[in-house]
Amino acid sequence: AGESPWNAIHPTSVSDETIAQTKAPARLVETFNEASVVLVVLVDLEVVASMDQLLERVGVISGASIYPLVWNILLGFRQAGYGGTITTLTSAREPAVQTLLDIPSNFAVCACLPIGKPVKQFTKLKRRAVSDFVTQERFGGPAFQG
Repeated sequence: AGESPWNAIHPTSVSDETIAQTKAPARLVETFNEASVVLVVLVDLEVVASMDQLLERVGVISGASIYPLVWNILLGFRQAGYGGTITTLTSAREPAVQTLLDIPSNFAVCACLPIGKPVKQFTKLKRRAVSDFVTQERFGGPAFQG
């Protein structure tokens, strides 16, 4: 539909019925089916700090303590010769995941990590220069020169 899926600012114009009838692309689900291990990362909402809870927008702060952990899990698996990726697709179906895995309702599904032996282990990665997307002083300010 030419939209950015799951965007909180610009909700979809596609009906719930159409979404329910649309099969997920194979590339989104095949990693789960082929993975040796699938880790589900949770956060206990009764103890996590949500400093942005009173703002009129989607909360993002609670993940600040979770996603560095997830990244470190992925780095640990890479060191051991495995590959994986962070996905949040299962969060869209959190109630079903909670039921499937007997997760109490006060726990939120933060990430799902399909882990397995990679077909090819990449050794040289390409990254954009930090100055391409980090600014100084203000939004739209001069590019950061580190």
